[in-house]
Amino acid sequence: MQILVQRGAERKIALASEGYALIFNSVENEEDRNKPLCAIELLPKTRVGPSYQRMTSHEVHGFIGLIELEGLIFICTITGKTKVAQPVPKETVNKIYAVDFFCLNDSRWDFVELDSNGYPVTSEDDYRGNGSSTPGSIGDQSPSVPGHPCHELRKLLSNGSFYYSSNFDLTSILQKRGMGAHSLSFDNYQEEYMWNSFLMQETITFRNHLDDTSRRILDDEGFLTTVIRGFAETFVTYIKQLKVSLTVISKQSWKRAGTRYNARGVDDEANVANFVETELIMYSREYCYAFTQIRGSIPIFWEQDTALINPKVQITRSLEATQSIFDDHFSRLVDKYGPVHVVNLLSTKTNEIELSRRYKEHVAKSKTHKLNKDIFFTEFDFHRETAQEGFAAAARIKPLVTQFLLESGYFSYDVREHKVLSEQHGIFRTNCLDCLDRTNLIQQFISRYAFALFLNDFHLMSTSQGTAFTDSDLFIKHNTLWADHGDQVSQIYTGTNALKSSFSRKGKMSFAGVLSDATKSVSRMYINNFMDKNKQVNIDTLLGRLSSQRAVALFDPINEYVTTQLNKARDQFTTSSSINIFVGTYNVNGLTRKVDVSNWLFPIGDKFKPDVVVLGMQEVIELSAGSILNADYSKSSFWQNIVNDCLNQYNDKYLLLRAEQMSSLLILFFVKSDKVNNVKGVEGASKKTGLGGMTGNKGAVSIRFTYGSTSFCFVNTHLAAGSNNVDERRNDYDSINKGISFTRSRQIPNHDAIFWHGDMNYRVALPNEEVRRELSAASGNNFPDNLLLHDQLTQEINAGVVFKGFKEPTVKFPPTYKYDHGTNNYDTSEKARTPSWTDRIIYKGDNLRPLAYSDAQLLASDHKPVYAAYRAQVNFIDEEIKADLTKKLYLEYKQAHPETSGTVSAALVDTEYEEKNRVTRTTEPGSNDWSAVNLLDLNNENKGHFKSTSPTPSTSSSSDLTSVQSVPLQPVKKELPVTSLSSASLGRARIPPPPPPAPRTHSTQSTQTSTALSSDRGMQSRAPDTAKGTSIVPPPPPSRKTVFPPGYSASILTPKSSSAQSSRVASPAPSSSVVSSSPVSDDNKETPDDVPKVASEEVENREKESASAAKVPPPRPTKKPTLDNLTMDSWKPLTPK
Repeated sequence: MQILVQRGAERKIALASEGYALIFNSVENEEDRNKPLCAIELLPKTRVGPSYQRMTSHEVHGFIGLIELEGLIFICTITGKTKVAQPVPKETVNKIYAVDFFCLNDSRWDFVELDSNGYPVTSEDDYRGNGSSTPGSIGDQSPSVPGHPCHELRKLLSNGSFYYSSNFDLTSILQKRGMGAHSLSFDNYQEEYMWNSFLMQETITFRNHLDDTSRRILDDEGFLTTVIRGFAETFVTYIKQLKVSLTVISKQSWKRAGTRYNARGVDDEANVANFVETELIMYSREYCYAFTQIRGSIPIFWEQDTALINPKVQITRSLEATQSIFDDHFSRLVDKYGPVHVVNLLSTKTNEIELSRRYKEHVAKSKTHKLNKDIFFTEFDFHRETAQEGFAAAARIKPLVTQFLLESGYFSYDVREHKVLSEQHGIFRTNCLDCLDRTNLIQQFISRYAFALFLNDFHLMSTSQGTAFTDSDLFIKHNTLWADHGDQVSQIYTGTNALKSSFSRKGKMSFAGVLSDATKSVSRMYINNFMDKNKQVNIDTLLGRLSSQRAVALFDPINEYVTTQLNKARDQFTTSSSINIFVGTYNVNGLTRKVDVSNWLFPIGDKFKPDVVVLGMQEVIELSAGSILNADYSKSSFWQNIVNDCLNQYNDKYLLLRAEQMSSLLILFFVKSDKVNNVKGVEGASKKTGLGGMTGNKGAVSIRFTYGSTSFCFVNTHLAAGSNNVDERRNDYDSINKGISFTRSRQIPNHDAIFWHGDMNYRVALPNEEVRRELSAASGNNFPDNLLLHDQLTQEINAGVVFKGFKEPTVKFPPTYKYDHGTNNYDTSEKARTPSWTDRIIYKGDNLRPLAYSDAQLLASDHKPVYAAYRAQVNFIDEEIKADLTKKLYLEYKQAHPETSGTVSAALVDTEYEEKNRVTRTTEPGSNDWSAVNLLDLNNENKGHFKSTSPTPSTSSSSDLTSVQSVPLQPVKKELPVTSLSSASLGRARIPPPPPPAPRTHSTQSTQTSTALSSDRGMQSRAPDTAKGTSIVPPPPPSRKTVFPPGYSASILTPKSSSAQSSRVASPAPSSSVVSSSPVSDDNKETPDDVPKVASEEVENREKESASAAKVPPPRPTKKPTLDNLTMDSWKPLTPK
């Protein structure tokens, strides 16, 4: 495959295979200029004229997708790969070690050579031309040339952890896809493991709108490539005289992907962190065997604070609020694999025991799944079991898993008879804290037991041979595969190889292995603290999770019509409703005794029951040097219990969805139990601003979530103290506003409704005596406007310096600070602080209406708590109605425009290519011209606001290709290399397939019978609906890198102030990749005829061609880029005590 560019008036890029070409053209969207848009057409290769020239000398092995960065659209291709695995004949797995990004709408990155940091390589003359007399001198220089926008993505995709296959569906497991089903169809791929799904989503939509024949062309020509992340590796070895190949394929899910501390536990969609599906496949000329296992983080909401040297585990959501998500996770697994056997390896250490306890509680309380029927649960304290006798004692897991192993079985296939002998009906789900080191070892043990069971059942090898069995080359290779696999999965998640890998490889732990593990632990600490943040951003960019990212849309008249009509019919699938929100703030001044907070949370009793409650507290611990440096995180539980008891004193039940604490700051998020299912995407974040950002006595804790499709963000803050420190508070605000970031790089401004609440420490800028005199003269809730005019926060907002666009209802309550502790008397101490409104709640959002804003008379601190009630408009989208409407609109368009519908009967035939490859086609008489599947018809009446970016069409424009012919579209027939299976090469008689076995039972005695595997299991198992494949990796080759209580009124309060903010950039490129091959491990130099050959003649020939091509490389010009229902009326007043 080659990538070509047509430069000039109309810039196009062509991806050309042997017989066809996929043409890309950038299209300007006048309706939304920020929406990246391009057109695509499929043509016979002969229609690609001489105006196209190659963009790289490297062969293109696959098209990964389209991405927009800095306003530029890039086409991502694979330019470097090496064959690493061949699980069965005709199925090969390639590791990606080089990718290139070619800019579609800008030529500045064409033919530009890049250095290892992603910057253009410039000559010495160019360097001096920029204003420097000599390279490296300090002088007047022009602005530095920007780096390639895709450099970090290139480094990520080229790091040796990504794989693809050009001849089978790598996202599925062997049992699911079946033997001999070498299909690349995108109809059955498992999206969960397709790491380039964001880059390919629009292209896949384009494919799905084509007729079946056109789809096959796209699939078979390799235009659409599925990329997985994980590991793949094959070894060739012997079972006695029978040569076999042993392969491990492992695939990591991208649904909750990220680095070690950035991705923990489960999300609201029931996806867990570090979820990996691993499959071991053995293939010989007689039998094929496969066994699948999975790993994944404990499916509850938990995190670890990376700011601590020993990160503490924090469970962030209550058991009741988590149960439904937990059940959803296991429902997915049971439906796919059958019964699930959980192997929990967590220890009894303080940091892990709470997770284990919650795990067991969820399993026991599940109403969806029955223990010992759908879910089996085994606890194995790995650290305790191996403390005395070393890692070999991990073999004690065997009696705990054997019964399930016998009942669930494995997949086996008779190669000669072409029939399935048995299937796996159940799965082991193993976890530790990270799902890395301990999990690697136990999965290796379980794999060994299952493999030994297969070998016994089929009389291939007897496990009663003791060391002769475990020391055989087969099991040495098996251990090496698992060790390599463990290292790769660990590299993906932590950046280092796995701990305990020395034992995995050799079966014993040497002193050098202990030193190696110590080094890896130190490396992990460094990487977690200094490198993981940037790595997470790169991963989120690849997956399209950044808040500013938009997928590159393909111009398609059908899609544009459907999108336009959906926007007009939005009311048909979108509904809105109102929810009540209660926001509170309280500086508790280190309070350590229980208090009744009913006056604060229910100021009018049970007449107003909010749907959402968010409370921010400051100084939950004493502000001393010792307590700040060694924060007491038990205060979170203390206040959770107080608030929970108060909220649940009436009939409505409230559930805690999130508690976020940072030193002395705490934010609690409760939701009515009947509204919990409307809340998704709950996250927490914090920012320290004390002592220049080093301590958490000042700063903010924040939570965000979506209710329906409306996003909310709450920021509980404690700003710098001191009446004169307005500038410091301004700096704190800026630091928090910019420093708090959630997943997908969402920040505070990226939400529909935002609340800032807390001890903001803004004072009344008047002398103390004057303020007290004014307050003494005030009657009721009528405070002198003079005081509020001198309130620093009001002044700052009105000036637009901070909290731009935020509003605050009229303040009708006395200053909340400072009181003598536990009294209603303002400060009588020697400092005699000026009474001020330090505790505030401000908001921003067109969907918010304030209902009440006041203080509460709690005498437990030197502050008074403040509360605010709001009514918020929230939207809901009914996805089913939307999908049905989309389908209806699509069919309507097809009927009205049959000639441009997705059912294209255009002929994509290359006569010269057909003749050369002797492919016979039936052509209808009278068809003199070939036409194309053309989505570039910009003259179509439905083109709307789209126009070509190029003002003048070129001679090779597609305008002459719009006629649709009746010649049927035919895919090019391809012959895949077939590896012959020769019995002559084997020095043993073939054993016939074993008879159907009887159901197994497990004896606790040490002896057990070797019987053949039965498909009729003794357990109530459910056959899995789907299954997925797995991938694995060798060492990567070179990379390229509511008269009312105070504050309540019958009408909506009028905000006293308001004020009113986005950015985008652009840049592109290809680079040369260093092609180097890292062949499959070749401990056995001979490759049997009956075994899939890992190193084929095809590879050798290609290497020779590459070598010869390398001798006379095409010129790569160095080019420097040019940078041209209860209403508020029903509320009763509070009666003072």
